[in-house]
Amino acid sequence: MRKSLIVALSLFGLFDSLYLWWVYTSPSHPLVCLGTGCDVVRASPYAHWRGLPLPAYGAEMYAVLVLLVFAEALAGGARARRVASATIVAVAAAGFLVSAYLSGLEAFVIHAWCAWCVASAVAITLILALAVWDFRHREAPLEASAALARARTYFVLSVVALAAGIPSFLLLRQSGASPSAPAVSPAALEERLVRPDSHATGNLDSPVTLVEFGDFQCPFCAAAQPVVETILKNYGDRLRFVFRHFPVRELHTQAETAAEASECAAAQGKFWQAERMFYQNQSDLSEPALERYAAQLGLNTAQFDQCLTSGAMAARVQQDVEDAKALGVHGPPTFFLDHQEIVGVPDYHRLAGMIDRELAARGLEAAPGFGAPAGNVFAQLGGSALACSPEEARLRQPSLIHTAEAERLFRDRAALFVDVRPPADFATGHIPGAVNVPVEEMEARWSRLPRDQTIVLYESGRAGSSPEDACAMSRGAGRVLLSHGFAGGRVKVYQEGFSGWEKAGLAVER
Repeated sequence: MRKSLIVALSLFGLFDSLYLWWVYTSPSHPLVCLGTGCDVVRASPYAHWRGLPLPAYGAEMYAVLVLLVFAEALAGGARARRVASATIVAVAAAGFLVSAYLSGLEAFVIHAWCAWCVASAVAITLILALAVWDFRHREAPLEASAALARARTYFVLSVVALAAGIPSFLLLRQSGASPSAPAVSPAALEERLVRPDSHATGNLDSPVTLVEFGDFQCPFCAAAQPVVETILKNYGDRLRFVFRHFPVRELHTQAETAAEASECAAAQGKFWQAERMFYQNQSDLSEPALERYAAQLGLNTAQFDQCLTSGAMAARVQQDVEDAKALGVHGPPTFFLDHQEIVGVPDYHRLAGMIDRELAARGLEAAPGFGAPAGNVFAQLGGSALACSPEEARLRQPSLIHTAEAERLFRDRAALFVDVRPPADFATGHIPGAVNVPVEEMEARWSRLPRDQTIVLYESGRAGSSPEDACAMSRGAGRVLLSHGFAGGRVKVYQEGFSGWEKAGLAVER
């Protein structure tokens, strides 16, 4: 009876893990779950290990448990049965420890619970208890006919599980189908795109408006900043630029506090200075750091601290988030040029060309020489992997490697190293032989990289730009390559980045 329960629980755990495995690699289908914790957990940096979603390892464990129970029933001698029983205990114990660790992450790090993960944790806990009890209270050796009958019972359980699992999976798949995104009406755009209290700069009377929904901790938003600053430099007398908040709480734990801090700075007339300061110091947006930045900006620090700790600006930030969601924004950076949406890090020349056309349509003079007539910007940027959203975190991810493996690949000349930092950073120092493809140019230049060679992507590696973050630029660049058919095993991200390479005392080219 105990072994039958172990088989039943293992088959349940196998179904649970297979469903999660499928949905982790199918971002177009939302995860069927009680509440929203499942999506938060799935979007966390702990959802994958060595390039595979964690449920894949769970499925392997439960399948091994089922096979071990069959092996024990069919084992010829007492010693073989004892070894099989002990192995069941060992596998279940390992699964229990991993499950306990992951549950701890959900409780104390991610602060969200996935119902499917909890169900798996309960299943492996019961399996371990039953396996230990069975090991300590061994039965007398079974006759061959009795052992065969028991194996048949397990087989019937497996067939029943398969018969129930297939329609259940199809039902879950149908329930998880993404509804069509509702069309945003012109009235909603007019009401929600720019509010009377939205932060604006440039020519405030211009009929052409560029709106950004941004996240101060998002590396792609920081990568978009030079584009925005150049646009304002060249078009500031013809264009109104509006910044609105869209912190992705599930991925960036400090982003919302930073957004509120910028509003506290705005209360003292220094929003744009704070915006620039926060992007430049994206690696540390903790509250103590925000207080230091406030002092550097010359703010009244007592007033700033009181504003930030009271949460007085939370509702102001939440209004921006609600407007973004109502407009169909999925992740930052997302731009709107009037009513046209641009997702991800924009290409300067394409964006300038769009602005020129908008200005010309209103009888205004373009900025000479700054724009460039180009194809439809959305053909390049639509669905870009260079954005920070939980949906991007669910996509297929590149493998992560550490300094030891990066050094081996470099020493054996077995990989092409690709530096995704801006050219100015690349010029100050890089891994010898590396090529520079800035992350914002990856969509345009991916075809120049060899498919038959291992690609190692890296960035600075400093705090705040870790590839453990699904929004890290190197991981985003890797997703671009994977989306264009590069083999998963040949696209790797060097986790410690250039700073880790330097710290290890390895050769640097300048």
